[in-house]
Amino acid sequence: MPYAVFLFLYRTKGVIRMTREEKNAQIRKEARATFILFCICFVWHVGCGYLLSGTGITVAGLPLWWILSTPGVFVIAVVGVVYLLKKVFVNF
Repeated sequence: MPYAVFLFLYRTKGVIRMTREEKNAQIRKEARATFILFCICFVWHVGCGYLLSGTGITVAGLPLWWILSTPGVFVIAVVGVVYLLKKVFVNF
């Protein structure tokens, strides 16, 4: 098998054929889902920062608001991206 044919077959593995309108709809769906994930991360990060900043509780010398907001938003983002990749994004 020539290399070019092999490369073409390898690259098209798992690719879904779509019309232009279907691609546009899918792109809008992916953008909307990504924006929703961003909003969830933003609300979590800012919400934890403002709601827990006055408590004075510390964990290992770090304020509780930092422990929940910064690593917490990382975990939410990673879980959200994995979900988006598995359920929302399409290879076309």
